[in-house]
Amino acid sequence: MIEQSAGSNVTPTLIAAYRATLYCVNGVSPPFLLRIDEPSADLDACQRAAGVECSAFLTAWNPASQLHSPADNAVAQARLEASLRTSGYRLIEGLGLDPTGQWEGEESFLVLGMPRAAACEVGLEFGQNGCVWADRDAVPRLVLLR
Repeated sequence: MIEQSAGSNVTPTLIAAYRATLYCVNGVSPPFLLRIDEPSADLDACQRAAGVECSAFLTAWNPASQLHSPADNAVAQARLEASLRTSGYRLIEGLGLDPTGQWEGEESFLVLGMPRAAACEVGLEFGQNGCVWADRDAVPRLVLLR
């Protein structure tokens, strides 16, 4: 299922790529993968351990799915991290991986306890076409922002 925010102009090809992405939560031991629309016992356990009922998987890399330099991506990701930490969220490092290998892995964060509206707001602030969000059911869903 794809949830849409205010409207979307993202192509079907991009949507397919986002759906195929492997959302790796690698800042925990053992690391685990999130897949769109597939329940995750690991995510459920992670949310329960943190005492939260939702989470988001966010990045600041490659806004609007346009390639940016590693330096620009690093600066944007550092801004994202600072913003999320200032807001008091608990972050776990992650990596969005393209299973075809056409795109470099994108540094990301699993943001525990982040409501859907806040995840959408942050995603838009950092120029993203979408974000991944999960409710208490621990099913990661693609939320289109454009």
